[in-house]
Amino acid sequence: MREPFYKLLTLLFPQRMVCHGCGLPLHKREGLLCSSCAKALSEYAFPVEGAPALPGVYVGFAASAYAYQGTAAWLIKALKFQADYTAAEPLAEGMAVLYAALPQLRQAQVCTAVPVHPKRLRRRGYNQAEVLAKTFAQLTGVTVQTHVLMRRHHRHSQVGQGREERLRNINNAFVVVPDAAAQIVGKTILLIDDVYTTGATSEECAKVLVKAGANSVTVLTACRA
Repeated sequence: MREPFYKLLTLLFPQRMVCHGCGLPLHKREGLLCSSCAKALSEYAFPVEGAPALPGVYVGFAASAYAYQGTAAWLIKALKFQADYTAAEPLAEGMAVLYAALPQLRQAQVCTAVPVHPKRLRRRGYNQAEVLAKTFAQLTGVTVQTHVLMRRHHRHSQVGQGREERLRNINNAFVVVPDAAAQIVGKTILLIDDVYTTGATSEECAKVLVKAGANSVTVLTACRA
């Protein structure tokens, strides 16, 4: 009997009335997550000293705040598929902790987001990586430029593919927006995305940014699959 009631609360008051992790009503002094989900999220956080660093040819350093499991995965899905922008806040808080602790990330002068294809943007109405980037920037004060990259094609879903398949699939998928080129020349760019799986998307974006004049590219994601 309670489940329809909770779903109704979610529809009527999606941002504040219910936990963004489990969907149960929040109690006083609880934030966006109930105490149980907040505790569960912390258990999926990577230790700062153990944050995965997975550099590529063009990516100088990459780190993720959480393992893509449990509450962290639920928050990503709420942000990505349910237009729950506020779900980005707990994720961005974990990203901000890494940013504060890791000098490799703090070298960045500008942060930007991995773009989605215009067709997907029109269908979904927003880019979840851009929402994360803006939320992260509000927490840290990092300058954010959200329209630096544009996605030219989206051939196939990356789900279930290995790194080499993903690299082939995403080859030449991105381009620097001409009007934004001056914003990145000679600068260290912090690239924000929701989930880091094989690093193929980040590597392709970094390649385009470096070839357009960026000094270097580091990557920070909410989750690591």
